[in-house]
Amino acid sequence: MGVIGLASTPLGSFPALLAGLAGVLLSVILLAPEWLALRRGRVRLVRHRGVSTPPTAGTETLVRLPTDHHEVAWCRPDVDEALPDAKATYGWSAERLELPRRVAAHSGPILVARVRRRRTFNGRLVRQLNDPTPELLGGGEVRLGCTDYYALLCSNYLFGWRVLDRATGALNLDGSLLPYGENGRLLPLSQSRLANVIGVSTLALTTDRRLVLAWQQPEGEAGPGGLAAPAGSGSVDLIDVDDTPPGAMFTDFISSAMRRELMEESHLNPDQLRKTRVLGYFRWLNRGGKPEYVGLTELAVSSDDLVGTDVRLVETPYVQGLTLDCRLDLHLLRRDPNSLDCLPDDVAEAVSMPLYMCLRALGFLLRRDDELYGHLSIPAGSGDR
Repeated sequence: MGVIGLASTPLGSFPALLAGLAGVLLSVILLAPEWLALRRGRVRLVRHRGVSTPPTAGTETLVRLPTDHHEVAWCRPDVDEALPDAKATYGWSAERLELPRRVAAHSGPILVARVRRRRTFNGRLVRQLNDPTPELLGGGEVRLGCTDYYALLCSNYLFGWRVLDRATGALNLDGSLLPYGENGRLLPLSQSRLANVIGVSTLALTTDRRLVLAWQQPEGEAGPGGLAAPAGSGSVDLIDVDDTPPGAMFTDFISSAMRRELMEESHLNPDQLRKTRVLGYFRWLNRGGKPEYVGLTELAVSSDDLVGTDVRLVETPYVQGLTLDCRLDLHLLRRDPNSLDCLPDDVAEAVSMPLYMCLRALGFLLRRDDELYGHLSIPAGSGDR
């Protein structure tokens, strides 16, 4: 109305001018508080690390990061043992994710608080709907579905945060309770209503048996930053479904996603990659119990061949640099998979949870598989393919 009044002023209508000015003034009065509230946010996120861990039963176990005992993973050794020979396929569900009401009621303000001053892209990602078990991996079907990054921010990534009303200070939501049931146990994926985006990480091992590592940028959403991670570490997205459609072997689907992440983050090409093995599975409690798979990718090149390789430009917001020749002592790793003695001291003190879980799973596999240990212990010759 204000714009119409002002536009008609040249026609000589003084009342139209007054109406136009009044309309503009009224718009400012009504919209300014809304604009300020949007910029400032209606909620405040408060970090807290004193979070509890769930009880375990049977083959379940909790694993703590040696350099930071606040970082905890839930895992099952029997699942890790079944993964290398898994026959399970995967199916696709069109079921739409509905966040818990206590989350959905504040999702808008939470997003305002989380994405302000950050470069975020609401990409479409893949979530897991049921838990892998040795029986399921023996020939069942792992159910997957679609979600997005914003749903992940408002659910799994709320773990360790309290959502407070900015005006009153009242507690709206404790994100650390979201992955657990009323009995304090970790909810199965089939009962969880969080995004539960699948994470994948793979060790990249050169022919001279050196690791390629990625150093995370500070202040990343998925981690504290400044830590050493596997060269291929990220989330499964819809492009992986296109590359390996439903009905394919589940481990083939996961290994394909690992290889994509490795090539994207480390600027490698397909000719530089050999076999990828899926080594293990865990649920990362500090990320709301989201499912994570770890693996090993043997490269067809030496660390010397990779000199000059740098982070792809599009990955620089997440990865600040690469280490192309990190020493890995397979003998020490096999002797004690829970230890970080297999790494140089400067890397060991900055290891991330995905890197630790990759190494740990590899160490236990080397204990079970003498042939693989012998193969990896000998640097590959130029004619070894």
